[in-house]
Amino acid sequence: MLHLPEFVASLPAESPLRGKYGEPAEYAAQWLLPVGAVVLGVVLLATGEVAAGLLLLAGGGAVGFWFSRLAAAAEEARERWARSLYCRQCPATFLREEAAAV
Repeated sequence: MLHLPEFVASLPAESPLRGKYGEPAEYAAQWLLPVGAVVLGVVLLATGEVAAGLLLLAGGGAVGFWFSRLAAAAEEARERWARSLYCRQCPATFLREEAAAV
């Protein structure tokens, strides 16, 4: 068994296995939209537009929460990839913890 990141690094650049076993992409959360919605919601609340302000606060908070969950899932996938092993006999990947149990 080979450590998956080391195996991928040893492959030639044009290898199709780089796409199959390569490192998952980072999630670049776009925080401008939810932060802007929350700030605008606060401004609207301060000016007396309660319904629109609450709607923007809730919407900005929900979108921000959703973005944070997507970022956490991407980070979990990258950490899982970094702990993975690659078997050359049966082209499959295993977590280090699973491989030790087998």
